[in-house]
Amino acid sequence: MVILVSNDKKRVMLTLTKEVADDLEKNAKSMGLSKSALITSWINENRKESEQKK
Repeated sequence: MVILVSNDKKRVMLTLTKEVADDLEKNAKSMGLSKSALITSWINENRKESEQKK
């Protein structure tokens, strides 16, 4: 897994169900990441996969 760190960051607010928020926290903890880092990683992976399909 590659995690890119950027100095140019933007704060966002998400509303999640309790179940999804709990799953996010559990996944992040098990991987030793913050929730923000995990979401960033998932988005970057998805972007990479989408670009490869083109």
